Amino acid sequence: MQINEEVMPELDSILQSIPEFQPFAFYDKHLDCIRVQIVDCSVTEERVNRIFTVLKPNYDDAGPQFVGFNIKGIRHLFNQIRLPLEGVIRLTDIIDGIVKNFPESTVLSVIRKVQTNDKYDDLEIQFDERMAA
Repeated sequence: MQINEEVMPELDSILQSIPEFQPFAFYDKHLDCIRVQIVDCSVTEERVNRIFTVLKPNYDDAGPQFVGFNIKGIRHLFNQIRLPLEGVIRLTDIIDGIVKNFPESTVLSVIRKVQTNDKYDDLEIQFDERMAA
């Protein structure tokens, strides 16, 4: 199929206006979890323990094999690690609380993967009711 030459400039303009992917972290209030993703790709979720589900890319293109994670049961977890479920909280503070309270090997294996990638360092989660998904 050949694309009309008149359509190409408009298509290029649209493609150029798409913003570059930015790593993200947000609180999903409906599923009571924090979702974190640092690579723009389709993913498969793999539950590794009661706290973490890791995100792996659906296609092996020699990229990273760990592209994000979910933290489950946030209301209960925050109560246990004494964090407020309000305002803005840095992801690193949440991770720190999890490590201190749950030093299990499966938790630590996920944490090691997070700590080796600086894309997680500046992520924050907004718990304001208007901002939560």
